[in-house]
Amino acid sequence: MRIVILCRDETLHGVRRIAEESRRRRHRVRVLDPYRFLLKVDAGGIGLEFKGKPFTGGDVFMARLGAGISEHSLALVRHLEASRALVINPAESLEAARDKLRSVQLLARNGLPTPRTAFAPDPTYLLRALEAVGGPPVVIKLPRSTQGRGVMLARSREEAQSIADAMWALEHDVIVQEFIGEAKGSDLRVMVIGSKAIGAVRRRAPKGDFRSNLHRGGSVRRARLSRRVAGLAERAAGVCGLDIAGVDLLETKNGPLVLEVNAAPGFEGFERAGEKGVASRIVDYLEERWRGHRTGGL
Repeated sequence: MRIVILCRDETLHGVRRIAEESRRRRHRVRVLDPYRFLLKVDAGGIGLEFKGKPFTGGDVFMARLGAGISEHSLALVRHLEASRALVINPAESLEAARDKLRSVQLLARNGLPTPRTAFAPDPTYLLRALEAVGGPPVVIKLPRSTQGRGVMLARSREEAQSIADAMWALEHDVIVQEFIGEAKGSDLRVMVIGSKAIGAVRRRAPKGDFRSNLHRGGSVRRARLSRRVAGLAERAAGVCGLDIAGVDLLETKNGPLVLEVNAAPGFEGFERAGEKGVASRIVDYLEERWRGHRTGGL
């Protein structure tokens, strides 16, 4: 099987581990920068060039581009889909997952519990947005961010105003979200592959921070995957249309809340916590989808 991983950095842990596992099974793997592709449409149909030469194709394409995925990269994924290539995850789901407001809208529309959220279009609406989520402290986010960047805690109206003003000055939109203090800087990251939750880890923020991201110094340990949490994560991934997803949940006395759904989830934390099989399960899924694709099934 020829596997093409679309990514701008082949040294990323998840990309490297998926490529290693694929090659161990004797699949051909290429990690290609989406910005090196030329997209072509003419009388002959859909075409591609890579680094100035005709693109020789692949059997399975996997986008590992995260929340920072650009319009160009989305166009490339759509181009591949238009050529009837097998793409994991599809463009529509990548677009939904990269926009934090859009993903919350999809989750809420389908009855999944999330923190209270408001979208403030300009400074005159900030106080109303704060009131809508229960008042400070609140979390203020950029619509598109990754690894905890662009996510800030405002403990007062004044702090919220200062952060929001800076975002608006840079022509960024502002998402205001309820701060779940009882989570105590901890969340659950659940890995979903092919509609099935395969495992979970508990991430905890470093002292003095509320963000539990591993890249911000957070700690991680293996967590029990309850039926309730697994079902919620599977529904969240399904609502966003993702074949492979990392779903982040906050635990509260009233039950878990879905915080975010990630389209290119890292799993270094899983491996640090002793869950060594994530890359293998991902490649299992790619093989399963390819078999179905060849026979006109999946």
